[in-house]
Amino acid sequence: MLLLVEANVGMDRNDGSDSMEKPVGETGQTEQTPTGLSRISSMSQRGKRPASRLKPVAVDSLEMVGFVSKGDRKLLDHKAQNDYFSKIVERYMAFCARHSEDLDAAWSSLPTSASGDATKNPPAALPQPRETQTKINTVSASTELSTLLLSLRKLREAVLATASTIPVSFSQRVHVFSVKISIQAKHPPSYFPSLRYLLEKLHSPSHPLPESELRDLISYLILDYACRQDDLVAAFELRAKARREYAFQSPTIDRVLTALAHDNWVIFWQVRKEVDSSIRVLMNWAEDRVRRHALKAVGSAYLNVGVQWITEGCTGDSRWTWDRLVETEKLGWQKEGDKVIIRKPKPKPQSVLGSTKSNA
Repeated sequence: MLLLVEANVGMDRNDGSDSMEKPVGETGQTEQTPTGLSRISSMSQRGKRPASRLKPVAVDSLEMVGFVSKGDRKLLDHKAQNDYFSKIVERYMAFCARHSEDLDAAWSSLPTSASGDATKNPPAALPQPRETQTKINTVSASTELSTLLLSLRKLREAVLATASTIPVSFSQRVHVFSVKISIQAKHPPSYFPSLRYLLEKLHSPSHPLPESELRDLISYLILDYACRQDDLVAAFELRAKARREYAFQSPTIDRVLTALAHDNWVIFWQVRKEVDSSIRVLMNWAEDRVRRHALKAVGSAYLNVGVQWITEGCTGDSRWTWDRLVETEKLGWQKEGDKVIIRKPKPKPQSVLGSTKSNA
């Protein structure tokens, strides 16, 4: 195209019939307004592509970064890691502000599974049960949460890949933040490995975690063993080790472990009402197990009980209704007014002596 334009310019200059020159200024230079240049202009305009009417696609700054394990190198620089972490924190704050009216429902918008396998508990937006559909935009919340969790995973990969060159304090901050976010989102593949890495690798005499933070992390891991994994042996072993090495003490953890070991649902529900949100979320992994044990115990001990005593006492949550409990647990008990008939007493057999007297 450039060669063709130069050729046309040469032809127009040699021709001279379609151009005229005018002197300009004191230099004697001339300004040319040839018809040939008009042809060049029209040709160049014809060569241009028409302007696109499509709006440019907005690219999420968090999603632009890939995984180090897949060859992306954007986060191998510590400054880039710091900037990316700041963006994640900002996005988290925006998420909390956007869903402040019902933050618990927003945290529950992802599908959950007790499995630690990421393939069985993916951070992806899936349809939720009718009970979790609230005033908030559930799809939006689940999408935002998915982005947050995946971004944290990308950052954790980069931090691990550059562990020898970045400050330990930064690694600690990233993993602690990841643990707290992932616990609220009920995503074990994100928080369980980070918990173990923090306690087994990042916490050391040269780089100790703050005492309150260390106590929280130990509590989280004990509860994960006891409530999600239903492994009381591992939970008790970790508590004993933490007592020896870190002088760990927590009346809350002691009460939870005692309640689970002795199937005491009353204490379990009481503790759940008293604790903060992170502890409560971890305790909720055992919610179904504790509720079913409570119903089984009530069913074997009582003939009839009050409806409210069943719906609140056995579930630990006043929001449960009788119909929901029947549907969830497939109960065959009958409701009569404010009473639940678990089983009717068997009629007493007539004694032989009594029947003899009546015949006489």
